[in-house]
Amino acid sequence: MALKTHTDAPPATFPRHLVPMAGVAASSLPREQASWAYEFKWDGVRAIAYWTGRQFTLESRNLLDVTAQYPEIADLGPALGRQQTVLDGEIVALDDHDRSSFELLQRRMHVTHAAAIERLRREVPVYYLIFDVLHLDGGDLCPLPYSQRREVLQGLALDGPHWSTPPSTPGKGDQMLDAARRMGYEGIMAKRLDGPYEPGRRSPSWLKIKLLLRQEFVIGGYTPGQGGLAGGLGALLVGYYDQRPEDAARLNRPAVLHYAGAVGTGFTTAMNKRLFDTLSALRTDRNPFAERRTAPHAIYVKPTMLAEVEFREWTSAGILRQPSFKGLRTDKDPADVVREI
Repeated sequence: MALKTHTDAPPATFPRHLVPMAGVAASSLPREQASWAYEFKWDGVRAIAYWTGRQFTLESRNLLDVTAQYPEIADLGPALGRQQTVLDGEIVALDDHDRSSFELLQRRMHVTHAAAIERLRREVPVYYLIFDVLHLDGGDLCPLPYSQRREVLQGLALDGPHWSTPPSTPGKGDQMLDAARRMGYEGIMAKRLDGPYEPGRRSPSWLKIKLLLRQEFVIGGYTPGQGGLAGGLGALLVGYYDQRPEDAARLNRPAVLHYAGAVGTGFTTAMNKRLFDTLSALRTDRNPFAERRTAPHAIYVKPTMLAEVEFREWTSAGILRQPSFKGLRTDKDPADVVREI
Protein backbone atom coordinates (compact mmCIF):
# COMPACT_ATOMS: atom_id res chain seq x y z
CA MET A 1 0.00 0.00 0.00
CA ALA A 2 1.53 3.32 -1.01
CA LEU A 3 1.91 5.88 1.73
CA LYS A 4 0.65 9.02 0.00
CA THR A 5 0.74 11.12 3.16
CA HIS A 6 4.54 11.31 3.26
CA THR A 7 5.57 11.75 -0.33
CA ASP A 8 7.48 14.95 0.46
CA ALA A 9 9.23 13.60 3.56
CA PRO A 10 12.54 11.74 3.54
CA PRO A 11 12.39 8.04 4.49
CA ALA A 12 12.38 7.47 8.24
CA THR A 13 14.74 5.08 9.98
CA PHE A 14 12.97 1.90 11.00
CA PRO A 15 12.13 2.50 14.68
CA ARG A 16 13.05 0.25 17.58
CA HIS A 17 11.94 0.03 21.21
CA LEU A 18 9.04 2.47 21.08
CA VAL A 19 7.25 2.98 24.38
CA PRO A 20 3.49 2.90 23.68
CA MET A 21 1.46 6.07 23.97
CA ALA A 22 -0.84 6.05 27.00
CA GLY A 23 -4.13 7.77 27.75
CA VAL A 24 -5.46 9.59 30.79
CA ALA A 25 -8.47 8.53 32.84
CA ALA A 26 -11.69 10.50 32.40
CA SER A 27 -14.94 10.29 34.32
CA SER A 28 -17.13 11.13 31.33
CA LEU A 29 -17.19 11.42 27.55
CA PRO A 30 -15.67 14.49 25.85
CA ARG A 31 -18.04 17.43 25.41
CA GLU A 32 -17.40 17.71 21.67
CA GLN A 33 -18.00 14.09 20.75
CA ALA A 34 -17.69 14.82 17.02
CA SER A 35 -13.98 15.60 17.43
CA TRP A 36 -13.19 12.14 18.76
CA ALA A 37 -13.24 8.50 17.68
CA TYR A 38 -14.23 5.73 20.08
CA GLU A 39 -12.85 2.22 20.53
CA PHE A 40 -13.60 -0.53 23.01
CA LYS A 41 -11.12 -0.80 25.88
CA TRP A 42 -9.55 -4.26 25.90
CA ASP A 43 -8.56 -6.16 29.02
CA GLY A 44 -5.11 -7.42 28.03
CA VAL A 45 -1.50 -6.29 27.71
CA ARG A 46 -0.14 -3.67 25.32
CA ALA A 47 2.42 -4.70 22.74
CA ILE A 48 4.19 -3.02 19.83
CA ALA A 49 4.65 -5.29 16.79
CA TYR A 50 7.67 -4.77 14.50
CA TRP A 51 7.94 -6.35 11.06
CA THR A 52 11.15 -5.60 9.13
CA GLY A 53 10.03 -7.52 6.07
CA ARG A 54 11.89 -10.56 7.38
CA GLN A 55 11.67 -10.59 11.16
CA PHE A 56 8.67 -10.21 13.46
CA THR A 57 9.02 -8.97 17.05
CA LEU A 58 6.48 -8.29 19.78
CA GLU A 59 7.61 -5.96 22.55
CA SER A 60 5.77 -5.18 25.79
CA ARG A 61 5.24 -1.65 27.04
CA ASN A 62 8.27 -2.02 29.32
CA LEU A 63 10.35 -3.00 26.25
CA LEU A 64 10.62 -6.74 26.90
CA ASP A 65 10.68 -9.08 23.91
CA VAL A 66 7.60 -11.31 24.33
CA THR A 67 7.56 -12.79 20.80
CA ALA A 68 8.29 -16.34 21.95
CA GLN A 69 5.55 -16.21 24.59
CA TYR A 70 2.83 -15.69 21.97
CA PRO A 71 3.91 -17.71 18.90
CA GLU A 72 0.43 -17.78 17.34
CA ILE A 73 0.70 -14.03 16.66
CA ALA A 74 4.02 -14.32 14.78
CA ASP A 75 2.31 -15.23 11.46
CA LEU A 76 1.11 -11.62 11.32
CA GLY A 77 4.57 -10.69 10.02
CA PRO A 78 4.44 -12.72 6.79
CA ALA A 79 0.84 -11.58 6.33
CA LEU A 80 2.20 -8.03 5.96
CA GLY A 81 4.34 -9.09 3.01
CA ARG A 82 7.40 -6.94 2.28
CA GLN A 83 6.05 -3.81 3.95
CA GLN A 84 8.15 -2.72 6.92
CA THR A 85 5.50 -2.06 9.54
CA VAL A 86 5.16 -1.06 13.19
CA LEU A 87 1.78 -1.62 14.86
CA ASP A 88 0.30 -0.90 18.27
CA GLY A 89 -2.26 -3.16 19.86
CA GLU A 90 -3.39 -5.32 22.75
CA ILE A 91 -2.74 -9.02 23.38
CA VAL A 92 -5.89 -10.62 24.79
CA ALA A 93 -7.40 -13.97 25.71
CA LEU A 94 -11.13 -14.40 25.16
CA ASP A 95 -13.66 -16.04 27.45
CA ASP A 96 -16.65 -18.14 26.38
CA HIS A 97 -18.57 -14.94 25.56
CA ASP A 98 -15.74 -13.54 23.38
CA ARG A 99 -14.88 -10.93 26.02
CA SER A 100 -11.24 -10.19 26.74
CA SER A 101 -10.29 -11.73 30.10
CA PHE A 102 -7.23 -10.60 32.01
CA GLU A 103 -7.64 -13.51 34.44
CA LEU A 104 -7.49 -15.96 31.53
CA LEU A 105 -4.51 -14.17 29.99
CA GLN A 106 -2.65 -14.61 33.29
CA ARG A 107 -2.13 -18.24 32.34
CA ARG A 108 -0.02 -17.11 29.37
CA MET A 109 1.66 -13.96 30.66
CA HIS A 110 4.41 -15.41 32.81
CA VAL A 111 5.18 -18.63 30.91
CA THR A 112 8.53 -18.88 29.12
CA HIS A 113 9.18 -22.63 28.83
CA ALA A 114 8.67 -23.73 25.21
CA ALA A 115 6.79 -26.95 26.01
CA ALA A 116 4.41 -25.16 28.38
CA ILE A 117 3.79 -22.41 25.82
CA GLU A 118 2.97 -24.99 23.16
CA ARG A 119 0.47 -26.69 25.46
CA LEU A 120 -1.13 -23.44 26.60
CA ARG A 121 -1.51 -22.01 23.11
CA ARG A 122 -4.04 -24.77 22.50
CA GLU A 123 -5.78 -24.34 25.87
CA VAL A 124 -5.67 -20.51 26.05
CA PRO A 125 -5.16 -19.05 22.57
CA VAL A 126 -4.35 -15.35 22.39
CA TYR A 127 -5.19 -12.67 19.86
CA TYR A 128 -3.58 -9.38 18.86
CA LEU A 129 -6.12 -6.56 18.52
CA ILE A 130 -4.51 -3.83 16.41
CA PHE A 131 -5.61 -0.22 16.88
CA ASP A 132 -2.78 1.89 15.43
CA VAL A 133 -0.03 1.91 12.81
CA LEU A 134 3.13 3.90 13.57
CA HIS A 135 5.43 3.16 10.66
CA LEU A 136 4.88 1.86 7.14
CA ASP A 137 7.20 1.40 4.16
CA GLY A 138 9.84 3.83 5.42
CA GLY A 139 7.34 6.46 6.55
CA ASP A 140 6.93 7.69 10.12
CA LEU A 141 3.18 7.89 10.74
CA CYS A 142 3.36 9.11 14.34
CA PRO A 143 3.04 12.84 13.46
CA LEU A 144 -0.10 12.19 11.41
CA PRO A 145 -3.52 12.78 12.98
CA TYR A 146 -5.31 9.73 14.32
CA SER A 147 -7.90 9.89 11.53
CA GLN A 148 -5.22 9.48 8.84
CA ARG A 149 -3.36 6.74 10.72
CA ARG A 150 -6.64 4.89 11.11
CA GLU A 151 -7.32 5.17 7.37
CA VAL A 152 -3.91 3.64 6.65
CA LEU A 153 -4.55 0.88 9.20
CA GLN A 154 -7.91 0.03 7.65
CA GLY A 155 -6.21 -0.15 4.25
CA LEU A 156 -3.91 -2.88 5.53
CA ALA A 157 -6.97 -5.14 6.04
CA LEU A 158 -5.38 -7.02 8.94
CA ASP A 159 -7.70 -9.89 9.76
CA GLY A 160 -6.19 -13.27 10.51
CA PRO A 161 -6.59 -16.30 12.75
CA HIS A 162 -4.97 -14.55 15.72
CA TRP A 163 -5.11 -10.86 14.85
CA SER A 164 -7.70 -8.32 13.79
CA THR A 165 -8.49 -4.60 13.70
CA PRO A 166 -11.37 -3.80 16.08
CA PRO A 167 -13.87 -1.08 15.15
CA SER A 168 -13.30 2.63 15.63
CA THR A 169 -16.39 4.85 15.56
CA PRO A 170 -16.02 8.62 15.07
CA GLY A 171 -18.44 10.91 16.89
CA LYS A 172 -20.60 8.28 18.59
CA GLY A 173 -19.30 8.05 22.14
CA ASP A 174 -22.70 7.50 23.75
CA GLN A 175 -23.48 4.56 21.47
CA MET A 176 -20.06 2.98 22.02
CA LEU A 177 -20.31 3.34 25.79
CA ASP A 178 -23.79 1.78 25.76
CA ALA A 179 -22.50 -1.08 23.61
CA ALA A 180 -19.58 -1.65 25.98
CA ARG A 181 -22.01 -1.75 28.91
CA ARG A 182 -24.30 -4.25 27.19
CA MET A 183 -21.42 -6.55 26.26
CA GLY A 184 -19.80 -6.40 29.70
CA TYR A 185 -16.63 -4.63 28.55
CA GLU A 186 -14.39 -2.60 30.85
CA GLY A 187 -15.08 0.66 29.03
CA ILE A 188 -14.01 2.59 25.94
CA MET A 189 -11.15 4.75 24.67
CA ALA A 190 -11.79 8.20 23.17
CA LYS A 191 -9.11 9.40 20.74
CA ARG A 192 -8.91 12.86 19.22
CA LEU A 193 -9.28 12.68 15.47
CA ASP A 194 -6.55 15.31 14.98
CA GLY A 195 -4.18 13.89 17.61
CA PRO A 196 -0.68 12.59 16.71
CA TYR A 197 0.80 9.43 18.19
CA GLU A 198 3.16 10.42 21.00
CA PRO A 199 5.39 7.48 21.97
CA GLY A 200 6.07 7.23 25.69
CA ARG A 201 3.67 10.03 26.61
CA ARG A 202 0.48 9.90 28.67
CA SER A 203 -1.53 12.23 26.50
CA PRO A 204 -4.92 13.95 26.93
CA SER A 205 -5.50 13.15 23.24
CA TRP A 206 -6.48 9.67 24.46
CA LEU A 207 -9.08 9.31 27.21
CA LYS A 208 -9.97 6.14 29.14
CA ILE A 209 -13.64 6.06 30.09
CA LYS A 210 -14.23 3.07 32.35
CA LEU A 211 -17.45 1.36 33.29
CA LEU A 212 -15.61 -0.65 35.94
CA LEU A 213 -13.03 0.99 38.19
CA ARG A 214 -9.82 -0.90 37.71
CA GLN A 215 -6.11 -0.14 37.68
CA GLU A 216 -2.68 -1.35 38.74
CA PHE A 217 -1.46 -0.87 42.30
CA VAL A 218 1.92 -1.30 43.95
CA ILE A 219 2.11 -4.18 46.42
CA GLY A 220 3.71 -2.84 49.60
CA GLY A 221 2.84 -5.61 52.02
CA TYR A 222 0.44 -8.36 52.98
CA THR A 223 -1.34 -9.88 55.94
CA PRO A 224 -0.98 -13.56 56.82
CA GLY A 225 -3.95 -15.85 56.27
CA GLN A 226 -6.17 -16.95 59.12
CA GLY A 227 -8.27 -20.10 59.61
CA GLY A 228 -8.39 -22.04 56.37
CA LEU A 229 -5.80 -19.68 54.86
CA ALA A 230 -3.30 -20.17 57.69
CA GLY A 231 0.18 -20.51 56.27
CA GLY A 232 -0.82 -18.51 53.22
CA LEU A 233 -1.86 -15.03 52.17
CA GLY A 234 -4.69 -13.15 53.85
CA ALA A 235 -4.71 -9.91 51.87
CA LEU A 236 -2.44 -7.75 49.76
CA LEU A 237 -1.66 -4.23 50.99
CA VAL A 238 -1.57 -1.97 47.97
CA GLY A 239 -0.88 1.65 47.18
CA TYR A 240 -0.08 4.27 44.55
CA TYR A 241 2.47 7.06 44.16
CA ASP A 242 1.46 10.70 44.44
CA GLN A 243 3.42 11.61 41.29
CA ARG A 244 5.28 10.00 38.42
CA PRO A 245 9.10 10.04 38.20
CA GLU A 246 9.19 12.87 35.66
CA ASP A 247 7.05 15.06 37.94
CA ALA A 248 9.18 14.18 40.96
CA ALA A 249 12.29 15.24 39.04
CA ARG A 250 10.68 18.50 37.93
CA LEU A 251 9.51 19.36 41.46
CA ASN A 252 12.76 18.12 42.99
CA ARG A 253 11.04 16.00 45.63
CA PRO A 254 10.66 12.23 45.91
CA ALA A 255 7.43 10.45 45.05
CA VAL A 256 5.43 9.17 48.02
CA LEU A 257 3.68 5.80 48.12
CA HIS A 258 0.18 6.13 49.62
CA TYR A 259 -1.77 3.26 51.13
CA ALA A 260 -4.95 2.38 49.20
CA GLY A 261 -6.23 -0.57 51.21
CA ALA A 262 -6.18 -4.35 51.60
CA VAL A 263 -7.23 -6.70 48.79
CA GLY A 264 -8.40 -10.02 50.19
CA THR A 265 -10.52 -11.56 47.43
CA GLY A 266 -10.03 -12.80 43.89
CA PHE A 267 -7.18 -15.25 44.50
CA THR A 268 -7.15 -18.84 43.33
CA THR A 269 -5.48 -21.34 45.65
CA ALA A 270 -2.49 -21.57 43.31
CA MET A 271 -2.13 -17.77 43.05
CA ASN A 272 -2.44 -17.40 46.83
CA LYS A 273 0.50 -19.76 47.32
CA ARG A 274 2.52 -18.15 44.55
CA LEU A 275 2.02 -14.68 45.98
CA PHE A 276 2.75 -15.79 49.52
CA ASP A 277 6.01 -17.50 48.50
CA THR A 278 7.13 -14.58 46.32
CA LEU A 279 6.26 -11.86 48.82
CA SER A 280 7.87 -13.75 51.70
CA ALA A 281 11.19 -13.39 49.89
CA LEU A 282 10.64 -9.60 49.58
CA ARG A 283 9.96 -8.93 53.26
CA THR A 284 11.41 -5.81 54.81
CA ASP A 285 11.25 -4.11 58.21
CA ARG A 286 10.49 -0.78 56.57
CA ASN A 287 6.91 0.32 55.92
CA PRO A 288 7.01 1.61 52.31
CA PHE A 289 3.75 3.56 52.68
CA ALA A 290 3.58 7.17 53.83
CA GLU A 291 0.81 6.23 56.26
CA ARG A 292 2.12 4.78 59.52
CA ARG A 293 -0.97 2.63 60.10
CA THR A 294 -2.22 0.31 57.39
CA ALA A 295 -3.68 -3.06 58.45
CA PRO A 296 -3.43 -5.17 61.62
CA HIS A 297 -0.60 -7.72 61.50
CA ALA A 298 0.85 -6.09 58.39
CA ILE A 299 4.01 -7.59 56.92
CA TYR A 300 5.79 -5.17 54.60
CA VAL A 301 7.68 -5.94 51.40
CA LYS A 302 9.87 -4.10 48.93
CA PRO A 303 7.45 -2.32 46.53
CA THR A 304 8.57 -4.01 43.33
CA MET A 305 5.42 -5.91 42.27
CA LEU A 306 2.15 -4.77 40.72
CA ALA A 307 -1.38 -6.11 41.18
CA GLU A 308 -4.30 -5.44 38.86
CA VAL A 309 -7.30 -4.62 41.07
CA GLU A 310 -10.98 -4.08 40.31
CA PHE A 311 -13.00 -2.07 42.83
CA ARG A 312 -16.33 -0.37 43.31
CA GLU A 313 -15.21 3.12 44.31
CA TRP A 314 -12.81 5.22 46.37
CA THR A 315 -13.86 6.13 49.90
CA SER A 316 -13.54 9.71 51.15
CA ALA A 317 -10.42 8.55 53.02
CA GLY A 318 -8.77 7.39 49.80
CA ILE A 319 -9.28 3.65 50.39
CA LEU A 320 -10.55 1.13 47.84
CA ARG A 321 -14.09 -0.13 48.43
CA GLN A 322 -14.76 -3.80 47.62
CA PRO A 323 -11.43 -4.46 45.88
CA SER A 324 -10.81 -7.75 44.08
CA PHE A 325 -7.50 -9.10 42.79
CA LYS A 326 -7.43 -9.73 39.04
CA GLY A 327 -3.82 -10.64 38.39
CA LEU A 328 -0.18 -9.63 38.47
CA ARG A 329 1.33 -7.20 35.99
CA THR A 330 4.94 -7.22 34.86
CA ASP A 331 4.63 -4.79 31.96
CA LYS A 332 4.79 -1.54 33.91
CA ASP A 333 7.28 0.17 36.23
CA PRO A 334 5.87 0.44 39.78
CA ALA A 335 7.18 4.02 39.94
CA ASP A 336 4.68 5.00 37.22
CA VAL A 337 1.62 3.86 39.19
CA VAL A 338 -0.51 6.82 40.33
CA ARG A 339 -4.18 7.13 41.21
CA GLU A 340 -6.15 7.33 37.94
CA ILE A 341 -9.52 8.63 39.16
